Amino acid sequence: MFDVGSALPIDGVPEGTNLLIGGPAMTRKREIARSLVESGISRGEGAVVVTTRDSADRLLDLSPPIRTATIEGRAGVIDCVTRERGGDYQERENIRYVSSPGDLTDIGIRAAGFFKQFSDEDRPVRFGLASLSTMLMYADTRRVFRFMNVLTGRVQQHGWFGATVLETDGKSAFDTFAPLFDGMVQTRFAEEGSGIEVRVLGLEGTPTEWERL
Repeated sequence: MFDVGSALPIDGVPEGTNLLIGGPAMTRKREIARSLVESGISRGEGAVVVTTRDSADRLLDLSPPIRTATIEGRAGVIDCVTRERGGDYQERENIRYVSSPGDLTDIGIRAAGFFKQFSDEDRPVRFGLASLSTMLMYADTRRVFRFMNVLTGRVQQHGWFGATVLETDGKSAFDTFAPLFDGMVQTRFAEEGSGIEVRVLGLEGTPTEWERL
């Protein structure tokens, strides 16, 4: 069982679980995914993070725990942003750069390398991807679906925990990718208009209650 700390209104998730995190814009979906990864790092687990919205440098600035784990060799980051934007980059220990969020082949190769590294160490690992929506701006839905089918399958095979962000609350996108995931994390603005609420569907038979994030 993977502990989720205070990030979600559940006690934990079983090994091999993949969650899809989605909801309206500005409802802190990437923050939830990052918190889930950080929760594992604080327990000595490993992490593999694919970032299609923030550069590796920005991600590490936002998350000192991921930065520390990367330096210690317990985390790997795949940066899909810096090269595409023409920024300066240099391959560093456990940080890999690909040409764009649409370069699914290279992302898959880099992820497989990290998966093998941590699998050989027999370390529990959390996989985070933010976000799937950005990939869909660069590659067609069928290719992204096949790519995610492989990644979620590897998470399940290794008994790890995956959290993927979908930056939309559109029903069609959820309907397309939902079959690849064991459960969903939904976010929304609180009904009284102040704050963000979250709930989990699919893991415990019935949805959890909406709770303040």
